[in-house]
Amino acid sequence: MKKPIRATTSGRVYLDLQKLARQEQRPTDELLQLYALEGFLNRLSKSKHSKQLVLKGGVLLAVFGVRRPTRDIDFQGIALPGEEEKIKDIVCSIAEIEFDDGLVFDCSAATATYIREQDEYPGVRVSLKASLASARLHFHIDINIGDPVVPPASEVCYPQILGGEISLLGYPLAMVLGEKIVTAVSRGTVNTRWRDFADIYILSRSLPVQGDQLQESISNIAEYRKVETESLEDVLQGYASKVQREWSIWRRKQKLEEKLPESFENVLRDIYKFADPALLKAVGGLSWDPATFVWG
Repeated sequence: MKKPIRATTSGRVYLDLQKLARQEQRPTDELLQLYALEGFLNRLSKSKHSKQLVLKGGVLLAVFGVRRPTRDIDFQGIALPGEEEKIKDIVCSIAEIEFDDGLVFDCSAATATYIREQDEYPGVRVSLKASLASARLHFHIDINIGDPVVPPASEVCYPQILGGEISLLGYPLAMVLGEKIVTAVSRGTVNTRWRDFADIYILSRSLPVQGDQLQESISNIAEYRKVETESLEDVLQGYASKVQREWSIWRRKQKLEEKLPESFENVLRDIYKFADPALLKAVGGLSWDPATFVWG
């Protein structure tokens, strides 16, 4: 296989990503994967379906200053057909849009399956392949039909790893947090979605949140999922000590030692301060201040 060279767009981008990976001490494969996901987002922003797919999940967190490794993109579908083959056709029509970024998407072997596992977000998963110079990449597009988006989706500016921004529809911050908080309540002490706890902790420490919006988001999501809301502190009694080992392993594997406490009990203590007043509908008219860590 030929080595990438700067004479081609794909080769230049590959080498730039390789250089960035060395500078940031991250795996090159991680950045190549993220670049492929960004390539799909770029094409979506130019497609006729740009208003039907609302960005959510791990990729969206970059809009709020949080990046993490991921192999898929999550969307909320709006006015889309429910059949998996029709969803696959829509995804492939987006992937096949020409864009001068060096990426080549291969839809010849694309597959679509229903997401049915015990999940709050049923929908369709489309698996795709892409190439960039000598790199061969695999990723998923998950399109869910579910939670009411409150506050409504709005245009967000996604920051690309090699510079520039992509404008597209995305979840508002209150919706991102609301879904994760309601999920934590519903799963209780059998929850292993460590990334949700990490996201709530990190986002609440870095961004202001409007209490009315978060409260409304939680209320609408809980009603849709038929979840009875109560304080996380009550729901998760005795949980921290039982899962400390699993938390430590996940935290180390994700290389988040500098962003997250070793003690899961300390993580939960801060999450309770942020989430429980909203769960108990006590933050109407208030704002969350990440500097002082209080509602006021």
